[in-house]
Amino acid sequence: MKAMDRLTAMKIFVHVVETGSFTAASERMGLSRAATSQYVSQLEAHLGGRLLNRTTRRVNATESGRLYFERCKDILQHLEQADGEISGLTAQPRGTLRISVPTIFGSRHIVPLVSEYQRMYPDVEVELITNDRQVDLVDEGFDLAVRITNLADSELIARRLARSRRVFFASPDYLNEHGTPKTPDDLQHHACLLYAHTAGGLWSFYKDGKDHSVKVRPVVKSNNPDILLASAIAGMGVTMMPTFIASDAIRRGEVKIVLDAYEALEAQIYAVYPSRKYLPAKTRKFIELLQERITDPPYWDHMLTVRV
Repeated sequence: MKAMDRLTAMKIFVHVVETGSFTAASERMGLSRAATSQYVSQLEAHLGGRLLNRTTRRVNATESGRLYFERCKDILQHLEQADGEISGLTAQPRGTLRISVPTIFGSRHIVPLVSEYQRMYPDVEVELITNDRQVDLVDEGFDLAVRITNLADSELIARRLARSRRVFFASPDYLNEHGTPKTPDDLQHHACLLYAHTAGGLWSFYKDGKDHSVKVRPVVKSNNPDILLASAIAGMGVTMMPTFIASDAIRRGEVKIVLDAYEALEAQIYAVYPSRKYLPAKTRKFIELLQERITDPPYWDHMLTVRV
């Protein structure tokens, strides 16, 4: 007997005992009387014993049937409770929401959203994991991740939020002392501040549809973009990084964009999650908040002195 058929048969059996009638039980279940009787017969065959004594006027549980009736009621009540709890998670945001975000993007742009989200949904506990590696959402138990990449993972559902622009900049003091680079090749004669994971030490960008790249001479290398930003503000050289990190320093005039005629290769910002089917409310509502607050062009690019 299949598991789902057995569950249906258990429900029918409980209704028959409660009403004392196959006809009344069939009406409760929306089945024919013949189908109701057949389900109970299959259940008895599966168990290898009689559960009901049938007469022309009344149906009564046997001794075994009364014991089985009590067990079935307990099972069905627990199942209804479990269904209700899961439906509640799907309908109302609650539980624990595990999110993976890039470290600096998370601290600058996701933490304020988490604060706003928790004011709206206080029954949700947010576990925010910052990590610059690409986590496995399913194996590591994440509900969603924010990723900044050029290629979305085809095995995940991806909602594009905005583009992530990168710009070249240096401090006004550095540019006054060493001059402003006019072309990418000029960077070979400048002190550069390089992200440690830059492939081959090459900065790539394009102009008029053509790709350009130049190998730079780093005076500082770091795997932490905040270190590079601080070094640029201190007048140590030219660097390239996303505007979601540098925009505040640009607006304050601490650094100045250079080579604005050349566009660095962009990435895209995505919210990714394992499946759109039966998406819990806690996840759906956070994705909706991301889509409301991080749009294209993103707020951190507003009012920059370079075109967006």
